[in-house]
Amino acid sequence: MGPDYLVEYEKFQVEFKKTETSPDQVGEMIMRMAGYYARYNLRYADTLHAFSRVMEGLINSPDTQTAKAMTASKAEMLGNATPECAAFQLARIHVANIQEYINSLKSLQKSLMVEYGHVQ
Repeated sequence: MGPDYLVEYEKFQVEFKKTETSPDQVGEMIMRMAGYYARYNLRYADTLHAFSRVMEGLINSPDTQTAKAMTASKAEMLGNATPECAAFQLARIHVANIQEYINSLKSLQKSLMVEYGHVQ
């Protein structure tokens, strides 16, 4: 399986290969992807906030080896190894994927509109 938007997009691709698809059907898919975009973008914001809290904690903590303030580069290295960073990066990837799907669907819709315009 996979993320819900990916499953729906792959299902759309299979149906697109089997049957004729209208620009309106593609428009409906764009609307559904826009809904996914909004939901995943909110999750992205939540993961950014969680990761920022982790980074703040690291930067404000003393370095255990030197007992001095931790350097930003060391805090960044440690922060990048946290589950919060992994969740943040994955959320960013989901948002980018959905953006690409929407752009692809818009291009498909335009080409279908041209094709339908020539047929009628």
